[in-house]
Amino acid sequence: MSNKVTIKININGTAYPVSCEFGEEERLIKSSEEVNKAIKELSDLAESVGETRLLAMASLLIADKLIEKTNVLEKEISIDNNSSDNSSEIIDWIEKATVRMNKVANLLEKN
Repeated sequence: MSNKVTIKININGTAYPVSCEFGEEERLIKSSEEVNKAIKELSDLAESVGETRLLAMASLLIADKLIEKTNVLEKEISIDNNSSDNSSEIIDWIEKATVRMNKVANLLEKN
């Protein structure tokens, strides 16, 4: 039994049958809605653009948004990693300071 299903999505007024894994239908529909949003944005800017060019431009617009979000996530991950490094340094410093304080305390107890 196949886990594939075929649904019809609408891109710029044309229905396309598209296969996807069972359970991914909603995501595919949302993706088609994003493509239609990009097409609408571009259509509002220039009315006499051919469909092929419009779809290519919409693809580039969506890819650019993806790259932008990926860059933001990479920066956030980098910041989180740096925070972890700083935390490790602070913990290491506290441990060393504790050892030094214990040595001082032992010396004071002997006197």
